[in-house]
Amino acid sequence: MLILRIATDDGRSVDLEVASAAEAADIALAVALARGRNHPLMRGLAQVSEAGSQQALLALCGGLLAVGWLSGHRAAVRTGGRALAAHLAASAVKTTLKRLLLRTRPNEMLETGRYAFRRGRPDRGPLQSFPSGHAAVSVAVARSLARSCPELRGPALAAATAVTLIQVPRGAHYPADIVAGTAIGVVAERLAALVADRLSAPTPPPSAAHGPEADGPEADGREARPPPR
Repeated sequence: MLILRIATDDGRSVDLEVASAAEAADIALAVALARGRNHPLMRGLAQVSEAGSQQALLALCGGLLAVGWLSGHRAAVRTGGRALAAHLAASAVKTTLKRLLLRTRPNEMLETGRYAFRRGRPDRGPLQSFPSGHAAVSVAVARSLARSCPELRGPALAAATAVTLIQVPRGAHYPADIVAGTAIGVVAERLAALVADRLSAPTPPPSAAHGPEADGPEADGREARPPPR
């Protein structure tokens, strides 16, 4: 165990027990970046970043799927369906981890002076820092949109990057939470795409060697034709 000393919002100096130097560096960076989280500009950016929340992106994917289905636009149905699959896969993984691992969010730590990162069943949002759900879901959906519509690649990935990076200075996550959430989003989207490709793959035609034409009269005629002299 290592001891990391930090200053809380009210000026108190507190010692935190951490498991490694990497965890200490992770906390120290989060603390340094989150000091300005209460500035009006940062509060505004934090509100904007909620466009990358699980609920907002679920509405986006579902809306795209519904509009495509109602209008008969097959490309929109395909894009919305794939994005929704990536969203659900990333959400399932990040939710499972949040229910198994307890980690105090940076803003909670700076306000109370208490910190923990261990196995457990956190029952409150302030204790569910790991991993970043915003990062997981926004990255998964953005990559899915980029895969289905290459023309959306730049805006989608830029939006996901902005949503992801703002989580540390707003005091919601540590850098390690962001890295873990991003990895979940990348893997979840890739797996969802593989499954979707497999389900949508056309059935291959029967082999010519076993097709009906191979046993018909033409085939018999070809076989009976004398070889050239």
